[in-house]
Parts: sequence; C-alpha cells; structure tokens
Amino acid sequence: MLTPDARLSDGLQIQSFRHFRLATLAFESVVLRDNPLGDPILRAHPILVPSAPPPKQGYPVVFVLAGFAGNGPNYFAVKSFEANFPSTIDACRSRGEAPGAVYVFVDAMTAWGGSQFINSEGTGRYEDYVAQELPLALRAKVEGLAVDPAKWCVFGGSSGGYGALHLASSHPAVFGICAAIAPDSFFEASLLPEIWSALPAIGKLGGLDGVRDELAHGRLLKRKDAHRILNAVAMGLCYAPGRGGVDWPVNERTGELKDEVWRRWKAHDPIEFLRARGDAVRRISKVFIDVGARDQYHLQYGARQVRGVLEGLGVDAEYSEFEGTHFDIGERRPEALRRLSAHWRS
Repeated sequence: MLTPDARLSDGLQIQSFRHFRLATLAFESVVLRDNPLGDPILRAHPILVPSAPPPKQGYPVVFVLAGFAGNGPNYFAVKSFEANFPSTIDACRSRGEAPGAVYVFVDAMTAWGGSQFINSEGTGRYEDYVAQELPLALRAKVEGLAVDPAKWCVFGGSSGGYGALHLASSHPAVFGICAAIAPDSFFEASLLPEIWSALPAIGKLGGLDGVRDELAHGRLLKRKDAHRILNAVAMGLCYAPGRGGVDWPVNERTGELKDEVWRRWKAHDPIEFLRARGDAVRRISKVFIDVGARDQYHLQYGARQVRGVLEGLGVDAEYSEFEGTHFDIGERRPEALRRLSAHWRS
C-alpha cells in the first residue's frame, strides 16, 4: 500500500491562494468591554495579505463588512459548486480585476445578528471598534500598509453597505473610499414594512425576552418569519434602544407612526446622515454604489436617493444598477472589485 506524503499542521487549512497568504488578526477589544449584549470581546479577523511585496505607496487596504446575520470569518466557508468570496478575490486578482490589497474580513457579529457597525447603547461601540481599534491593530501587525486614506476602502453589501456609508462618512481620514452594494437606506420603504410585519409575531412570543428564549432554544430559526423578527429587533437595538428593549416607531396596536420616535430611527438613514455630515462626506475621495433594479427591500429607491445626496455634495460617486435582486449581491462583488482596481490604477 502506498503511504501518502501527508503533513500535520496546526489550525484549519482548507484553502490556498495564488496571490495571497492567509493570516488571522485577533485581539481583545477595549471598546466592546461590558457591551450590553454580553458579546465576546475577543475577535478574530481573517486577512488576505498579498504575496507580492508592497508597492512604493504601500498596500491598499479593503475592509470587508458582512450583511445582516453574516460575519467576516463566514466568507471563508467552503462552498459546493461555487467559489467563496476569498477565492473569488484571488481569481479576480489573477485576471487583474481585483486590487493587490490587504483584505480584512471584519468580525462584528452580535447576539442578534448584526451591529450595523455603529455605536449604540443597545449593542455596543462597534463604530469605534472597526474605525479606531481595528486599523491600529492592523498597522501594528501588518507591515507596508498605505498611509493615504484614499488607499483604504470600506466595502460591503446590504447592512455591510450601510456600514460602509456610515464609516466612510464618519471617518474619512481612515476610509477614503466606500463601496456599497444595495446599502440599507430609505427606511420608509425598506425597514418600516419589516417592523409592521414583525411586531405581531414579537408580541405573541412575549416581546424581546420571548424572542431571545426562542432563539436560545433553537426554535426561532425554524420559523419562516425568523429573519424578519431578528432584523426588526437588531435594527431597533442599533437605532432606537429603549428601557429593556426597543423604542418601536409605530403604535403596536394601530400601526400609526410615533413621529418623535420615528425621527430617531430616521436619523440613522443614510439619506439623512449623509446630508447632515456634508463636510465630512466631501472628504471621501470616491464612492461606488451598486444596486439591483428589483431589490426585494426596495433599496433601489434608497440607492437612487443616496446618489442624489452624494452628487449634490459634489462627491465623486460612481453609480450602477443591475438587473437583479437583493439576493444577487454576491454576484456583484467582482464588479465592485474591478471598479475599485481600475480606480486605484488610474
């Protein structure tokens, strides 16, 4: 019998890359200590580092933000019949259609499925964690990174696209470029219908405590409306945390809007916060917006309004729509990488 030439290595090694080496950046977050959900403060971020030496101006950097209920490390799950995102990046790099950048897959998961990458009394200080702690840790451990913010991009789809718009417009000195695919926006069309649909189910389950119990015992995710319930709760804790839970923007019996509470939610809509952060937004060197023309959450309407706000502020915004839905976001990532690569070459 032939004996295979095998080797035993520490850690899980199930992928190899032609143009990158895989590393993990792990640290205990200071700003996430005592977060209200009791979520872990030890976070691990998979990183793709180019095999080639850094260019004269240093490696560009791409922070990859996951959509709701997703997370950076999840992108490395090996799939049947299709490439995962890191493998897609490697393949795009082979064709010259992805930047030779350091890709950081951000771990910002919460017990409810997502942080929206903002600071919130309901979830924790995830904005400070991603925009302050993580770049410092990255610079301390990875050599040859670019200094110019125009070489640092924050990239994501759906909630990740929302996070990209939020972080770039709040921290243009860190992230000079933003790439957002179908970003959460225009809450009247995208979020409010979810709340109206989820509230009766949340009430029947006994409020947030009941939903938490169903989730802990593995029953919630068996429901067809599980995503809608989780989405409503998570967004509420991000945007309008209240005593013991969420300040809902509608009357739970009549469905009527509570104007004052709804204004709190709306302040987190990119259409609103981009206008309010005009001076900071103008410091972003480039924004890429992409969205499906048949998005199930009506985000094409939000994206069009975001485009209008950016253009009104004089921002260099490249906008596109594709013939598809919200669930085609994954297929659009290579196109976003191609545009980013072309921009950095120009």
